[in-house]
Amino acid sequence: MKLSLIHKPKQDRGFTLVELVVVILLIGIIGFVAGPRFVKTGVFAERRSADEILSALRFTQQMAMARGGGIQLRLNNNSYNVEETNGTPLQSPDRSGAYSKSLASGVTANTITVAFDGLGQPVPNTDATLNIGSLMITVEADTGYAHF
Repeated sequence: MKLSLIHKPKQDRGFTLVELVVVILLIGIIGFVAGPRFVKTGVFAERRSADEILSALRFTQQMAMARGGGIQLRLNNNSYNVEETNGTPLQSPDRSGAYSKSLASGVTANTITVAFDGLGQPVPNTDATLNIGSLMITVEADTGYAHF
């Protein structure tokens, strides 16, 4: 019995030029679409500040319901405070001192004070609008519900 070994030439393995061009084009399109989102951080700073203020509004409302009213959030151009309506600052939830925070760098807001009564409704009983950069938070009059 004779064993015959046939020697086949080794086939070249790799990518074709068309495959390489398609991959480069896809990477370019993804970079063009997603790249600016990572460069412009102002939108993220606005959203972070708006989320912090929304959280502070909900904390303010809960504290007012727990204490029978008289708690407010005072929003300035670049900071906010949670305090009693007589101006006495409330302690922050993490017990690090007065609940007073600054907005992210470059983010501005309208000046407004939102106070809550013992039922969690804003005082006076009207809708309140807080503008944080290009974002807007609304506090509903009858329920005190705060949302974007």
